[in-house]
Amino acid sequence: MANKHNTLGEQAYLTLRKKVSTMGNGSYLSMRQFANEIGISYTPVREAFLRLNREGMLKQIPNVGYFVASMDISDMLQVFQVRECIEPFVLQKVFPLIEPKHTKKMRECAAQQLKYLESGDILQYMKTDIKLHGVLIDLINNRHLKSTYYMVRDMYMFCSNNIAMNLSSVASDEHERLIDAIEAKDEKLALKLINSHIESAKRRMMDGYTNVSK
Repeated sequence: MANKHNTLGEQAYLTLRKKVSTMGNGSYLSMRQFANEIGISYTPVREAFLRLNREGMLKQIPNVGYFVASMDISDMLQVFQVRECIEPFVLQKVFPLIEPKHTKKMRECAAQQLKYLESGDILQYMKTDIKLHGVLIDLINNRHLKSTYYMVRDMYMFCSNNIAMNLSSVASDEHERLIDAIEAKDEKLALKLINSHIESAKRRMMDGYTNVSK
């Protein structure tokens, strides 16, 4: 029973985290309604809400309920700090494990991103960006690191579409150069490119945030 409960709790947590990442800041969430929505009992759902509250993705107001937490510029910068720590580290660790099937998947994601950018579907653009980088993240044998990475990437989904609209095809060009370096087995260049890509993504985010705040 404990294993089943843990499985349901993890399922509720992952489903809730995905739902929260697509909702606007301050949106209200009902535990019982969510439990009915996903067909899981109240107890594991309650634990999922408490877990996201501890992680900062939900905010609990006593005697009222749970709301999607707001993210300010400092929160977003912290997300990029985590990326700066994790992604170069992972790339170094998994570089010998990267096969043509992995770079093929990354190129497919890069192509999908361009289509979403052209159609203005920023939510799918950001989800596909996570999938692209996740190709490398998923190669490392460290579930705690993976969980941390995907959690902070989901948190970045809180940013408004107005901020995200500062995205451009520049990011896709950066992805293509990174994939080229990986395919050429140039680890030093790939590390340089992943660092510069994260830094430029951070600048684009800050520029977008500044424009929205004006």
